[in-house]
Amino acid sequence: MPGSNQPSASTGNDSILSRLAYLLSAQAVEGVLSSVFFLYLAWLNSSNYGQVMFAMAGGAVVNTAIQFGLYYPLVSKLAASEPSESRKLLVTVQIIKLALFLLCMAGIMVFAWRQELSAELSSVLTIICLGFSVEALAETFFAELRVAGQQNLEARIKITASIGSYGYGFISAGLGLGPVSVSLFKLISGITRLLLGYRIYLKDHSRTAILSVTWNSVNSMFKASLVFALIEILGVIYNKTNIFFLQKATGLEGIAYYSAAWNIVDAVSILASDQFLGWVIFPLLATLWWKNRQLAGELVKRNAQWLMALALPVVFILHAESSLIISLIYPPQYSDAIWMQKYLVWTIPISFQNNLFSYVMMVSGAAKVLLLFQFIGTIVNLALNFTLVPMMKLQGGCLVIIFTKLFVACLTFFYCRFSLGFVRFIDFFFPFGLGIVCTSIFVILKPVLTLHPSVVITVVIYFTLLFKIGPKFIGHFPRKTN
Repeated sequence: MPGSNQPSASTGNDSILSRLAYLLSAQAVEGVLSSVFFLYLAWLNSSNYGQVMFAMAGGAVVNTAIQFGLYYPLVSKLAASEPSESRKLLVTVQIIKLALFLLCMAGIMVFAWRQELSAELSSVLTIICLGFSVEALAETFFAELRVAGQQNLEARIKITASIGSYGYGFISAGLGLGPVSVSLFKLISGITRLLLGYRIYLKDHSRTAILSVTWNSVNSMFKASLVFALIEILGVIYNKTNIFFLQKATGLEGIAYYSAAWNIVDAVSILASDQFLGWVIFPLLATLWWKNRQLAGELVKRNAQWLMALALPVVFILHAESSLIISLIYPPQYSDAIWMQKYLVWTIPISFQNNLFSYVMMVSGAAKVLLLFQFIGTIVNLALNFTLVPMMKLQGGCLVIIFTKLFVACLTFFYCRFSLGFVRFIDFFFPFGLGIVCTSIFVILKPVLTLHPSVVITVVIYFTLLFKIGPKFIGHFPRKTN
């Protein structure tokens, strides 16, 4: 039961994999439906698509602000608490989130007014941010389900919300309704998640639990989450601010073209940072750090090497085949997304490494140093936005995100290199060397075999060499059983 906060009887690898599979299934449904829906919007009207993408960027910031890093201390406390105590913890977190919700929505309205957004765009932004806010409130109930090993219930709720949300989105867009009506899709998702999550909560908890919550418990939880919250908020801010600067410099169509390329690239980054690093490597490191520091260091090095080795062919394919990918997915007017994708693909290996080293810093007790790095990165990001975007428009928007991510990644890498000694420059010699060799092969083959056959042959050669001789230089791909 959720209220018991005890793991299920099965604690082996099969249980862990099944729980992960439930969450991945929910994310797969969300990912497929959202991708198809946003492509549909892009084909229907690039201006409406640009408005929704602009609002989604704002919603991501709001969602992170309301989550406020509360997940980390909440899960830790729930795992060690009794049912009566868990009620207080959940209500405490919701009180903090509700206060942040009011502040964020007020901030969104002030932002829309200060930016002199149109009434339509302001409405779209407000509604989608409201949907993200309600989803953030629902995440509190999902945290308890995860601690109790009931990810299957979470998956059902999220799949139901996704189907209802994007089902409405397709119908409203197909009927030709305006962007304000279409934007309600996100609010439908949030309300569905919150109501179904709260319904499960009521099965095991009293409605009157809020009466037992004290200011001290709220204050203690807020302080425990503060550093993690600021790290996440700053990370989202410097990943999204160029959208708002592009809106001023290029209009909504510019945002639409940029988002077309970014959505493809970012999907790959999220797959590694959330599913692999966040759900698998971070818990492993947290367990190993205080038990076997040497093994933890080896795990970090191997992951850094293999993440780079796997990122390079992805960069190559998305760069070489950008014209084919964009032309197959988007209408002809999105041709600018072709060259933007060639720029943005370089954020993939940078993000892989930065996310890994950020998790290492959090596990090693250097969260405050990581926060400082995020703050410096945000300052650099704003400076780049103020200078590059007005001068270089879409190209400037691409360079801003690349340079910002590279700057922060260098900070986290050098910290892990010199403070922890886990990684060295020479550790990346094999992936980079293999990449250079295969790129040379591609350059030779392309004039003879044309583009597409050359890409296929090059990728086959790369992976053949990677898995045949790669383990001699960078070891085998890390597995939990190691």
